[in-house]
Parts: sequence; structure tokens; C-alpha cells
Amino acid sequence: MKKYDITIIGGGSGGLTAARVARSLGADVLLVDKERLGGDCLNYGCVPSKSLIHVARVAQQARDAERLGLMGPVPANPGLNMEKVNAYIQSVIARVAEEEKVYSEGVTVRFGRLAFQSPTTLTLNGETMSSRNTLIATGSRPAVPDVEGLQETGYMTNEDAFHLLALPPSLLIVGAGPVGVELGQAFARLGSKVTIIQGPERILPKEDPDVSSAVAAVLRSEGIEIVTGARFVRASRNGEKKVITARIGEQLRDFAGDEILLAPGRRPNVEGLHLEAAGVSYDSKGIKVDHYLRTTTPNIYAIGDVSGGYLFTHVAAYQAGIAVRNALVSFAKRKVDYRVVPWCTFTDPEAARVGLTADEAEKRYKRVRIVKFPWAAIDRAQTEGETAGFIKLVLAGKKDELVGAHMVGVRAGELLGELSLAMRHNLTLNDIFNTIHAYPTIDTGIQQAAFAAYLESSAAASNRKLVRTVLSFRR
Repeated sequence: MKKYDITIIGGGSGGLTAARVARSLGADVLLVDKERLGGDCLNYGCVPSKSLIHVARVAQQARDAERLGLMGPVPANPGLNMEKVNAYIQSVIARVAEEEKVYSEGVTVRFGRLAFQSPTTLTLNGETMSSRNTLIATGSRPAVPDVEGLQETGYMTNEDAFHLLALPPSLLIVGAGPVGVELGQAFARLGSKVTIIQGPERILPKEDPDVSSAVAAVLRSEGIEIVTGARFVRASRNGEKKVITARIGEQLRDFAGDEILLAPGRRPNVEGLHLEAAGVSYDSKGIKVDHYLRTTTPNIYAIGDVSGGYLFTHVAAYQAGIAVRNALVSFAKRKVDYRVVPWCTFTDPEAARVGLTADEAEKRYKRVRIVKFPWAAIDRAQTEGETAGFIKLVLAGKKDELVGAHMVGVRAGELLGELSLAMRHNLTLNDIFNTIHAYPTIDTGIQQAAFAAYLESSAAASNRKLVRTVLSFRR
């Protein structure tokens, strides 16, 4: 029976990172996936969605070119060859997959269904093997609500959206989280009539309310209908159209479209692993792990979407490094630290966040201050005509510690690195302001926002008082 130091179940971003880390530490590694490496992020999520968003942004820029003096009027729906768009998306996936091959070098890679027989014994395609440690990184899949008539009516998820060979003339999207709003804007810019139907009272409900409001305003300005407070209760057909029936208050309302796209959330992939045989506890939210990413069975760890929590590729990669080291070097275990977790919704403009919202900060700190700086005050944004949005800083305590940042703006996600680094190392607003930023860049906005926060601070007030006192003596 073959024996491994660590077996990694799942070849997505988290599993690939874990495999590379484990191999770099000298472990004998087995990496198993059902059919191919790359996971949801590469094949159905981050990579294809951002490729589609890029195509849609180019289409939008073509419509806006006349005001820059570049060409005559462009039709509202310029010529679209969906087959070529699909080919472009698949070519990007292929190129990224090629780059990711380095992550599995020196690692035994197998495909098939792997299941536990005990905490250290597993079976794969009828073969039994032994593993000192196991790391579960099987990810998640789109949640499909149990709604009357949905299966008969038909629908698609993000797993289907990037294989379309024809653009649906009208599209009903259920869910207004990141997947729903990103794909909704992209398809609208390509020419679909998009309606987003959302259960909560606002889109992007995990974001700061100002962020949700700003993104919703942009989407509506581009012709997207947003219906909130609407619970999906039934699906049906009316001729060639698919119909969603939603309950809004006490009323039922029908929405008709050519296609339905489901984006209400994710569900962990735990089926078929026989976790009970290994003593691993889980529920509908995923596998239960402690601060070391260890499951209820000490030699088995879980990371990424399958363990619930933050469902982001970059968090799974972060967890991978910690879980592998904890498994292989058990005498020097490290806990995960989620104090500074950045994330971005890739609408146009982007919605970027790190740290606490104002409401969350007020529950944790006695003194909280909010500073909001307009994106239009960033000179580079003016030069590109991309002035929608803002930077919102959440400051706590007498020292104005930066505990949260929320942004809406062109390339806002690119600013998260500096803010995350500052928060992780407890840098002050003064540190940010006194760091020279290249001009004119969007990044200058962070420096400007920090300066605006300083000018409104008690420290600035004290300094003004001191300077006035000194000047009065000199007069």
C-alpha cells in the first residue's frame, strides 16, 4: 500500500498552493482532483469572469469613444460574435492553466473519486493508500434553490455562463452578490436586457451601504433593472420565455426573460468523501475547523470554500500555507489571522474593501471616525473620465487607527495592497501621507484621503493650536 506524507484532495487554487508548499518542505505529496486541476476559480470563476468583464468593458469604451473625438456614433449594441468571445475566454483559461503547472511539479497527481476509510486510509478508483496527513480543499459549487418548477424551466450558473455561443437577448439573474452583479453588468454591456432579482433589501449586502448604493446607481444608469426585497418562489415557462415569480412584500410579481442565471451563493463540496469514516464533522456551511485549520480529526485539515468563512481564492491560498506547515511541522503550529482580509467585486467601477464597516467598528470601539474622500478629486481619475466613486476610511480610537477601508472606483482593487499592508503592520495615517506616491496615479488617492483624514483629526487641531501659540509670541 502506497504511503504519503500528505494527501491533498482538490486541485483548485488552495490545493495547488498547498501542494507546492508541501513539496517545497520535502514532503511526499499526493494531489487528487475529480477530473482536472485549476478548480472553480480557473475554469468557472475568477479567470473566465474577469475575461468576460474585460470584453464587456471594451464594448462600453467603444460606445464612449465619440465623446473623446475618436470616431462617429457607435450603435448601442455593436457587432458581437459570442463564439469568438467564448474562444477568447477559453484561451485565457488555457494560458493560466499552463502557468499553474509549476504548482504540481514533483507532486503525484491523480484523478478520480477519493474517499476516507479511516483517518489515515483512503481509496481512489478502487486502490487503497495510506496518508499521514490529509488536507481537504474540494471547494464549493453554485447553490441551486429548491424552488417550484426550476428544474423543468431550466437555468444556468456561472459554470455555464462562459460557454455560451449566443448572447441571451434578456437575462434574469437571481442573486446580487459579487457573481450576480459582475455578470449582470458584463452581459448588459454586451447587449442583454438584464434584470437582477435580490432577496435582501440591497445589492452586495455584505458591503458598506454606501458601496452598495454607489454600485447600484451605476448598474441602473447602464439600463439594468434591480429588484430588491424579492424572494424567488417559482419558475415557469410562457412560450419561449422563462418566467421567475418573486414575492415582494405581500404581492407576487412575474419577470420574463430568455435565460435564468442563478447566483444566490455557494455550497461546500463534501459529498462522496465519506467524512464520517474519518471522524470529520461538517454541516451545511462546510467542514468545521479550528484556528489551526484542523478538523475534528487531528491529522486532517480543511481550507478554502469547503471550510466556509471567506470564500475567496486569495484566502484559500493563505490558508494553504498555514495548514500545510501545521500538518507537517506540528510542534510549531500557527493560527490563522483574519484581521486584515481584502476583497474586491469587479464591477466597473470596482468595489473594494478591507477591514471593518462603520457599523462593525462602532460595536467594537468606543470612538470611531469616518472620512469619505471623493474619487473625482483624484487627478488621474479626471484624466480618464472615471470619476464615479469614493474612498471611505474607518478610523478607531484616539490615535485614529485604520480599521477599515471601503472604495468604489476604477481599479479600486489595486489599492487594497497598500491599505492591507498598512493595517497589518498598524501603520498610521501619517505614515501613509508621508510616503511619496507617484503622481498622477490612482494610488495618489490613498495619500490624499489620508491627508484629508489628518486635517480633520484631533492631532491636527492640537498642532494648529500649538502653531498659533508659537506665532503669537513671534508677533
